[in-house]
Amino acid sequence: MATLLLVRHGQASYGQADYDKLSPLGFEQARLVGEYLASQKIDAVYSGPLRRQVETAGAIQETAPALAPPVTLPGLAEYTGFEMVKAFLPRLVADHPELAMDPNAIGEKGFQTILTRWARHEWRDDAVEHVHAFIARVTSGLETIIRSCASGDRVAVVTSAGPIGVALGLVFGATPHHMIRASTTIKNASITELKLRTSEFAWDPEKVALLTFNSIAHLPAGKHTAF
Repeated sequence: MATLLLVRHGQASYGQADYDKLSPLGFEQARLVGEYLASQKIDAVYSGPLRRQVETAGAIQETAPALAPPVTLPGLAEYTGFEMVKAFLPRLVADHPELAMDPNAIGEKGFQTILTRWARHEWRDDAVEHVHAFIARVTSGLETIIRSCASGDRVAVVTSAGPIGVALGLVFGATPHHMIRASTTIKNASITELKLRTSEFAWDPEKVALLTFNSIAHLPAGKHTAF
């Protein structure tokens, strides 16, 4: 058996032009994850390629210098949220003209509507990664990690909410829509723990178990964020 600790990146710079970087609180959250992982047996560390993922892995390394350097896997990147909004905003306003009257409503409410339509295959665009392609990419990344695991290994995986939702959905055989829906509940710097058998070279939901989901027990109450 082996264990995967799926870590969501710390708080990014939500609302800023350059979202893909950690906020000061995000760095603090990541260092707290590092303090927790420093007390654990961790045999390998993987990270997605996005800046907020890489910065989280780097801050973890600062407070847990004994950990192995993170290995970057492109498959652990998040879905392309900004491209999604750019491509689907005209459809959103056409379907929900009331949002055009309230620019603030287009924010979170509008994005959740776009995300749902994308996850249900209702809205597609050549400029946006298809939800099935996203799931296949993340699954391939997870399988790469699994193939590297030996029995008894504990592996930390720094990624984003979307890939964690996919991993959770793979465990339970969920639809793409429910994978993405689950991802919207995942908090920054949370840890989701999976136990898996290492004898197979592919993701087998019958041989993967969810131990904990979205745990933030390692973060003080004042450090909890979801965006």
